[in-house]
Amino acid sequence: MTAIYVLDVPEFAPLADAAAAEDLVVTRRGGYIRLAAQGPITVRRAGTGLVDAVWFSALTGGYTGVLDRFDQDRIRVVPDGR
Repeated sequence: MTAIYVLDVPEFAPLADAAAAEDLVVTRRGGYIRLAAQGPITVRRAGTGLVDAVWFSALTGGYTGVLDRFDQDRIRVVPDGR
């Protein structure tokens, strides 16, 4: 299982929308949005329209799995192979 947790605030709504379009499971709880999948998670920035400050703070809520890529174009979290 992989997941990304972001604050449930309007600034991150486009990220949740993009995740839903990628068929990720999007749930809200305790002030956070959880973007989850059984396998790897990839979110492309182009689908979000987020400005730099918001995009680069997207992982401040944490994640489950291994961070494979986090740059100006894409976030990718893969399952922990342990």
